[in-house]
Amino acid sequence: MLLLGFVFALFLTALLFLLRLYLVVNSGSNQPPGARGHVAVLVVAGSGGHTTEIMRLMESLSAAYTPRHYVIADTDRMSEEKIVTFESSKPQSHSDLQFTISRIPRSREVHQSWSSSVVSTLTALSYSLPLVFRLRPDMVRDLNT
Repeated sequence: MLLLGFVFALFLTALLFLLRLYLVVNSGSNQPPGARGHVAVLVVAGSGGHTTEIMRLMESLSAAYTPRHYVIADTDRMSEEKIVTFESSKPQSHSDLQFTISRIPRSREVHQSWSSSVVSTLTALSYSLPLVFRLRPDMVRDLNT
């Protein structure tokens, strides 16, 4: 019975994802980013060197890419420090309360068993999806691949 519930939840999640993807693709615009105003950016920062890489990419974005919403793991203090340092180094007009940092549970800790990572991944997903729907970003960037 538990397996059936899990499969149903997974199917429902996939269906909602595909529906959202369809709506986003069909509501797109042929205009370049920033042509209609600001572009809300959602950045998923990973621990280690990934945050440094994403900060290098973020340096090349113009002031049109605001607000910037960063998502980090709830145990990742180093990425938060790097993001705050990066944002405070920007000119005040570019960075004045134009960014947020949200924390979500890690989907998998180092050395965590694969069987228990299914539950932790679903938990992280249950935090991530409402966050994306609340922030409604125009662009999502993730270097955790």
